[in-house]
Amino acid sequence: MKTVLLLTDFSTGGNHAAAYGYHLAKHLKANVVICNAIVIPLQMAEAGMIGWPVNGYDGIMEDTEKELKKLKKVFEHSDHSSGFHPQIDCMSQMGRLGDVVENISSVLDVVLIVMGTHHDGFGSLLLDNNTRNMINTTNHPLVLVPPHAQFKDIKKMSFATDFEFPLQDAEDLERLVPMARLFGAEIVITHVHSPERQLKDHQVLGNELVAGVFNKTNYSEVVYQAIQNDHPNWGISHFCAEAKVDLLVMVHRSHNFMDVMLKGSHTQKMARDLPIPMFVIPAGTKNHS
Repeated sequence: MKTVLLLTDFSTGGNHAAAYGYHLAKHLKANVVICNAIVIPLQMAEAGMIGWPVNGYDGIMEDTEKELKKLKKVFEHSDHSSGFHPQIDCMSQMGRLGDVVENISSVLDVVLIVMGTHHDGFGSLLLDNNTRNMINTTNHPLVLVPPHAQFKDIKKMSFATDFEFPLQDAEDLERLVPMARLFGAEIVITHVHSPERQLKDHQVLGNELVAGVFNKTNYSEVVYQAIQNDHPNWGISHFCAEAKVDLLVMVHRSHNFMDVMLKGSHTQKMARDLPIPMFVIPAGTKNHS
């Protein structure tokens, strides 16, 4: 059975993201695993945390299992809807988040990972690093959920591209269609350009992508939208707000514009301030549903 992996650190934002992921799994008809990676002492020291509980590892594991079970009960008792109800399992391991995710993914059919985005406050640097590391290392589609995003039917997706890899864009769009079809969602192929760099070729590429996706999938709810802005991240954010986009979709490839944005000073601000979830697709992902 396909599985959606819900990552939480038991913070308000982490649990909120897990709840979003649970509702998403219902639509995908996938089971869920609520997961917590227990930070090892060295990582805690690097993050400025000095104390370590007297009862040590065993106590931490017991406390973690209790919190996971509490969250599981919340999902079970609050889901009064009809239709598919995901089976809920809980897992916790000690170690770095990426290693824990890799271990779990090696034994389960993980089709999607869901986690919260950066928020202000204590430990924010560590959360930033976890988000960035997951984007850079995971081989699974990743949904980043902002603290105040509410789950609702996804009616509009923005697929952001710079047209550097049009053939790969076409493949990823085709693989995105099954998920869009589940919701009856419109996919907007979104290209941000500066005023002096808009090219007629971009319009041609956009139209070709729309036609190609339809020919391969027979899905007609795909359109192309060019956006004029000197800053790609700001342009995308503004478009998502104005067009009432429900899900921002980005493909993470080495040296593409998302990779550049990840290294820039505005990226984490965009992820934090964006009021809608961001769906990050690793290059070469085989399925998005």
